[in-house]
Formats: sequence, structure tokens, C-alpha cells
Amino acid sequence: MTKFYMMVIAKKTDDSHCDEMNEDIVFEKKSELKEYLKSEGYFKETKNQYIKMDNEAMYIATVEKIKVK
Repeated sequence: MTKFYMMVIAKKTDDSHCDEMNEDIVFEKKSELKEYLKSEGYFKETKNQYIKMDNEAMYIATVEKIKVK
């Protein structure tokens, strides 16, 4: 069985507006995912969500673990 991690990033500019960016990033190992999130400045919010604060916006990264047989 093979597993990988797919991450989708959404950009939230204010309380009512949230844009999903057309950027799906795939990682083969969880350690690669964590290294990327740390280098980009994301902090863990919930089990599968990470958050990054910017001056104008907030970025929410949602991680999904996918298993393939």
C-alpha cells in the first residue's frame, strides 16, 4: 500500500471571503510535508489544518492523507 499527503491552500482576506488557490501540493512523506509547512511559516490549527498569518490575508492549508492499494 502506498500513501501520500495532498495539501490544498485557501486564502482568506476577510471574515466573509475565502478563495481556494489552484495549488495542490503532493508529498510522499509526512516529514517532507512538515518541513515545507515549517519553512513557509504555517502553524498547526487542527488535526489536518495549518494556518499562516500575513498582513493582508490568512492562509489555511488543509492536508489530506491518501492511501492507494
